[in-house]
Amino acid sequence: MIDVVHLLDDFAFGGVTRALTVFDHPELAAHARSRTVAIGKDLIAKRFDAEVLVTHVPPRWSRLPFLLSLRMRNAGARLVHVEHSYTEGFVRERVKAPRRFAALLRIAYSLYDEIVCVPRVQRDWLARSVGIPSHKLRVIHPWCGREELLALPPVPVHRDRPLRLVAYGRFASEKNLIALIEAVSMFAPGDVDLQLIGDGPELAAMREAAGDNSHIHFRGRIDNPAEFLNDCHAVIVPSRYEAYGLVATEARMAARPILVADVDGLPEQVGLAGLVRPMRTSDEIAAAIAEFAKLPLYRMGLHGRHRAAKLSGAILDGWKDLFVGDTAGHVETPLSRNAA
Repeated sequence: MIDVVHLLDDFAFGGVTRALTVFDHPELAAHARSRTVAIGKDLIAKRFDAEVLVTHVPPRWSRLPFLLSLRMRNAGARLVHVEHSYTEGFVRERVKAPRRFAALLRIAYSLYDEIVCVPRVQRDWLARSVGIPSHKLRVIHPWCGREELLALPPVPVHRDRPLRLVAYGRFASEKNLIALIEAVSMFAPGDVDLQLIGDGPELAAMREAAGDNSHIHFRGRIDNPAEFLNDCHAVIVPSRYEAYGLVATEARMAARPILVADVDGLPEQVGLAGLVRPMRTSDEIAAAIAEFAKLPLYRMGLHGRHRAAKLSGAILDGWKDLFVGDTAGHVETPLSRNAA
């Protein structure tokens, strides 16, 4: 049995916080005692009584002193980082100085023994474009933990009209929901209906974009996705960037087909479970919806559920391999020995 400390700076309930619930699973708890510690804006890290330290906060220039002290003050521990945030799409949309940003990642990641990527495309980008050694990168998809969704009835074989779409999560600019609202406004109420579940900084602008359209509905935050996934035909994710997208995972578990943007980790979830299309503009989203509406949604939903049902076993195996296999064979790095 090993001791694992997870370091986190944001405990708002979302994808990262929910992904951490995997470490309470009996299969992992049998191998590792995990606890979560808040780091806030700490400049100097503590010494932890643990064999493995896992950070779940994105590297920043201001955080480098903390990471360096974390490495030096815990020289005997294995240091692992889970990259929940940074992707090629994130750099394209948000980073003004890509070379400087790549330098930040190389410096920060050099302090770690291993980097866990959440989609495969993120691992490939870090190795190819950022220059992170491939032997330090592994892929473990984020944990969903919504097993009850596997029991929802699938979309009817002969669905009624309109096409009932759902978009949900945090209403932030990167989710591209204003463009989605503009796209749905192009359809007649009898053709497409959109349910928006969630809250966030874009809510006011989204309401303004929706105007008085009778086929666009704001339902607020609903913590149990089964309540609204059972009433929809499909889930749409038009994000500008998205490391993985647990929304798409939940949709697949619920046997709902997915219509996703062609960015970052979203296409990896599709296969036969939906459709991947460019969706940066409202016109592109409207064209994607029109094409999607003609597809066999029932069959795609079942394909998605079949694949999603296997995810939990692969995720648990990935973490068990990291905790048990790699920790047992951990060799201190030169930096660790010098720090000691």
